[in-house]
Amino acid sequence: MINLVIENCNCISHADISIEPNCLNIKYGMNGTGKTTIGKAILLKAQDEQRLTSTLLPYGVNVEEQDKLPKVSNLSFQKIKVFNDGYVSQKVLAKENFFENPYMIFLNTGECDNLEAKIEELLIKLQGTIHNIDGLEELQDIFKTYFSIFKLKGNSIAKTGGVGELIKGNGSGFDKYHELDSYKPFYDKRDMKDVATWANWRREGVERVVDDQCPFCTKKLPNEIENQNTLIEKVFKKSALSTATAVLDYLKKAGDSGFVSTNAINEIENFIGDSSKASELHAALSRLGTETQYLSNKIEHIFQFRPMNVTHEQLEQIDRYLEELKISKTIIDKYYCTPAILGLVDIVDAKVDELKENTRKLKNLFEAHEKKLNKIVEDQKEDINEFLALAGFPYEFELKPDGEKKATAYLKPSDSIVERVTNPSDHLSWGEKNAFSLVMFMFEAISEEADLIVLDDPISSFDTNKKFAVIRRMFDNKKKSFRDKTVLMLTHDLQPIIDYVKGDFFNRMGLTTQVNAKWLQNENGRIIEQDIEAADLKNVVELTHNIFKEPSYQMHVRIVNYRKYIELTVTDCSNSPAYQVLSNLIHGRPQATENDGITPLDQNCFAIGCAEIKANLDGLDYGEILSLISDENLKNQISIGDDYIKVIAFRLLFERHETLFKELRKKEPATYKFINETNHIENDYVFQLDPLKFYSIPSFYLQKLSAAVSSL
Repeated sequence: MINLVIENCNCISHADISIEPNCLNIKYGMNGTGKTTIGKAILLKAQDEQRLTSTLLPYGVNVEEQDKLPKVSNLSFQKIKVFNDGYVSQKVLAKENFFENPYMIFLNTGECDNLEAKIEELLIKLQGTIHNIDGLEELQDIFKTYFSIFKLKGNSIAKTGGVGELIKGNGSGFDKYHELDSYKPFYDKRDMKDVATWANWRREGVERVVDDQCPFCTKKLPNEIENQNTLIEKVFKKSALSTATAVLDYLKKAGDSGFVSTNAINEIENFIGDSSKASELHAALSRLGTETQYLSNKIEHIFQFRPMNVTHEQLEQIDRYLEELKISKTIIDKYYCTPAILGLVDIVDAKVDELKENTRKLKNLFEAHEKKLNKIVEDQKEDINEFLALAGFPYEFELKPDGEKKATAYLKPSDSIVERVTNPSDHLSWGEKNAFSLVMFMFEAISEEADLIVLDDPISSFDTNKKFAVIRRMFDNKKKSFRDKTVLMLTHDLQPIIDYVKGDFFNRMGLTTQVNAKWLQNENGRIIEQDIEAADLKNVVELTHNIFKEPSYQMHVRIVNYRKYIELTVTDCSNSPAYQVLSNLIHGRPQATENDGITPLDQNCFAIGCAEIKANLDGLDYGEILSLISDENLKNQISIGDDYIKVIAFRLLFERHETLFKELRKKEPATYKFINETNHIENDYVFQLDPLKFYSIPSFYLQKLSAAVSSL
């Protein structure tokens, strides 16, 4: 057993709350006892202890008084869920979908975990199948160099800037100009990239000439050098030289890596610098661009393939998608038709075929998962809709998977063409809101694996069939429920005590959860708990009979219960002789009268009534009983008796002092109503707790009553 201690929270100065693990703990007490405060204190302690002080600080207490601040001790639970009015309005009915993600509440049951683990394992395998092929990243990096030089328009490269000058024959081809024969050692039989680099350097040298002086030796330039400079400046434009250098650099890198064939490189190099081969060079570079673009797009698609994000719907198209990852050798049969590239193509094709085989397995897993998930959906819907029908709800619950690990949930009218209830808070009655929210709360608390579940007056507003449906479902043995969980129910409703303690409802319905019931009483801020056993719940007829027959009880208590007994067991009870005599005793009349208080009671009626009363009340006659319930004796019982004895004494005094009673009704109507209900049976249950053992009255009511009779 866990003994929770709550101190200085609202109306509670101290409370020791016992909680039996794996049990339904019912705490029954009247309104104002502090039940809601208990629930709030537990929740704030677990979730936001700083708010405990600001929210539950008693009136008149200063936050600097450390010894009087709200405090909760011995709370060993880690995950606590509380159902109260706030949950109904904020958590459920504020959203048409009821929860942020209904999937986690209703469908994350664990039944699909094995399938989901297999799917994830296979997806991880798929993820690494095609991404880790050696050479793909290097090839894609080389392609970036190409696309920094050329821009494709359709299947051709754009003839703009340096590319246009290069195609015209500029930027290379020194041997075609006899004026440059003297530079032959610098370009003849040398690597084209080195030649282009040199040419660019020589081109920049033209820009360094100052007053016809050589920038290297400072002597006046000969005329032939000036002619050479003019030719170099005209033919070998900077943009053309830069482009030629970049193209040749790309071809060298691609050739060294084995990605572009040597013959293709030589062909392009032969075209560069030859203005008569402009069309051939443009066609060659365009063909190179088309193959490069094709290969680059394929590699990009390979890198974008993310099997971990594949959905079941996408799997329907996955074969077509995977086939698109394959590389056609006929499209790269000129420039990239090298052993290195063709080897990569073969590897990609083999990996794609492996992927296709595994995705077929993946499809089967997804289909099994979908079948299992649909079964869970139907079971959950059937479960909740059975509850709705049993509780008399004119609504049906709808639940649909909505993508990966997501779902949507809503209500729809049972007999309507309307698809869904768009604003539950406006359409559901108060009882329907509470009942439906409570069942939703159950699913959420279970999904979050709460180890303490607090229910603050969960069913007191329901009618009988809803109470039965809700509690029966909440502790069901064969479905997801609160069975054998630690549940704390705080209530002012006696019905659960009658059903689950007296009626042994759980055992009779085959429910395994144990029930532990306690009576809560607030005595000037201190909460007192008392066990409620089945024997403490009495049939009202039996209870009133036992009380009036018991000689040890005070006489004013006995005669009030005697009259209640007659009300319960005698037809036309108000005309029975015993009832009329008892009413006169209760009013403290020395001479028995009719109901008007003036006309003497018929002597025959009086005699019969007294004889019956004498037989049942220890042989006492009218006068002896009257003396035992005198005003002085009643006032004495008010000062020394238990609460129930006090209230009955108050009630009899007010019966005898009508003016006082009218004044109380006028000034303190709530107090008047409270004590008036002790005298008759109209508001009692068929079963009630023994008031001599279980009785509570707010202390301020007692204070008002004492003040009212103090003048007598």
